[in-house]
Amino acid sequence: MKQRIWMLPDRQAFLRQRTHKVKNIGSRESQLAIDFTDTWDTVSAYGIAAPQIGSDLRAFIWKSQDMTEPEVIFNPKVLRALGEVKDYDGCLSVPGFYCPTRRANTIELTGLLADGHSIRRKYEGFDARILQHEIDHLEGVLFIDRIDDIGEGYTVVQGPPDDEGEPTIEHEAPSDATVAFIERFRRPVPGHALVW
Repeated sequence: MKQRIWMLPDRQAFLRQRTHKVKNIGSRESQLAIDFTDTWDTVSAYGIAAPQIGSDLRAFIWKSQDMTEPEVIFNPKVLRALGEVKDYDGCLSVPGFYCPTRRANTIELTGLLADGHSIRRKYEGFDARILQHEIDHLEGVLFIDRIDDIGEGYTVVQGPPDDEGEPTIEHEAPSDATVAFIERFRRPVPGHALVW
């Protein structure tokens, strides 16, 4: 069933909780996989973590640019993390604000797929960034916790129509209200400190 995305500030307490490890893929886990899939096409994102749709299970759905279909992973665990890259991050639970975060460039990850098969894979670059973002959600960590300087961020606004009448998208510095909102809800963590 399609689920709504939980956002700050209304769902702060839930979004900040750690999720529970899955013992096996049973009916509750299978329903979560269905909910992920049903919700996937209703948002524009590279991933959705279980807390963002109201579940306390340790799982997320994600899709890299090379995949044809999104994939659900239960019990993800980062075994190794190497390098560091700083790039822009954003989140459905903190809509409209984007800011650089530092994350590991390469990770090795284990987990369970929705069919119960275990995986152990290496990811690099943007894929590694997506997966770390989603795993953070499972620990109650939001991307705003990893921001070094809120002043590097931006918000997205609708600009004037282009030559074909389509609205354009523009970036602008965050307002004082946005900065105050982010400062109110962030819980800073150092760099790409691995809390997994």
